[in-house]
Amino acid sequence: MPVIELLTTHADAPWLPWAVQYFFLIGLAATAALLLPFALREGSALAPWRWRLAFIMGISAVTGPVALLADLHQPFRFWHFYTQLTPSSWMWIGALILPVFVTLALVVSLSMLVRLLKPKHPWLRWWCELSLWPQGKILQLLAWLTACSAVGILLYTGMEVMVVRSRALWDTYWLPVNFLLTALLALFGLLLLLDILFPRASTQILPLRRAMLLTLGALTATIVLWMVSGMVLNSPSWLEAVRIFSHFEFWRDLLLVSLTAGALLWLLCLARRNRPRSHLDFIPALLALLCSWGFRWVVLMNVQTVPKYGAGLYHLSPDLLGSAGIIVAGTIGLWLAMAAAVWALLDNMGVRHG
Repeated sequence: MPVIELLTTHADAPWLPWAVQYFFLIGLAATAALLLPFALREGSALAPWRWRLAFIMGISAVTGPVALLADLHQPFRFWHFYTQLTPSSWMWIGALILPVFVTLALVVSLSMLVRLLKPKHPWLRWWCELSLWPQGKILQLLAWLTACSAVGILLYTGMEVMVVRSRALWDTYWLPVNFLLTALLALFGLLLLLDILFPRASTQILPLRRAMLLTLGALTATIVLWMVSGMVLNSPSWLEAVRIFSHFEFWRDLLLVSLTAGALLWLLCLARRNRPRSHLDFIPALLALLCSWGFRWVVLMNVQTVPKYGAGLYHLSPDLLGSAGIIVAGTIGLWLAMAAAVWALLDNMGVRHG
């Protein structure tokens, strides 16, 4: 027993499943914000999805930080970021960017929502017609500012993980790129899912399928480049990956599951690329969301099972794994509850969901 403890000492995971939910939801919000300025341009190929991009951006920009606050363990711990200046910390930089992004995302999404509402009550009509809601060029300018802050969100979330040199698997510049591409994959999967659940006759589903294929192609290219650059440069991330895949069956099984899911998603997207809308599109849409979420779970949770020093693997505690289900269900439930409230508001005012 003493020998086992020396080789693999017990350590609690510093990042909990709340972090997985935050990275997933804020990725949805940020990638939606990146595409929204282009969708607001008349005649743009993204124009048919402008309302749904704003919808996803606004709700995800609220639910994501809720998960982040829960991951900080103490409700007011975030205040330390503003009382202790640490410009060298990506987490500190993120604490400055996040409030800006959330505020801009809410202003833009609410301004677009107000344009759809036609309330009968005079007070509500007056509120919706107030000049404080930006429209036209001002709204487009705010959308671009939101997109710029979204770049900051995507950069800091990738870099704050990558700079942890003690975790060799994270020590690669391809990690922030993969965070961006998997977030885009999840966004296109969610848009595809909404188009299946709430179809619109005027909207073509083919552009979403092509976007998913392009994203899958980019993801495949980054994996190949990570492997090639790792072998040529002997990068820490590649060398650590080779070590754990060679020594631990768990990671070999994880690799097999990941490759199988990726290959299946490729095959489904290729098979459906020119087909008419069908309930079969549920499968690639949900699989895209699951793959994006699964990537974050592996990066943020499973990598923590690899000890910084010593041999063997740590094991995530049963209590942690049990609470993960509650955390995931709770954050998804919050997202769905907010989405249902907005959807019902639009329905009650006779707005067709665009």
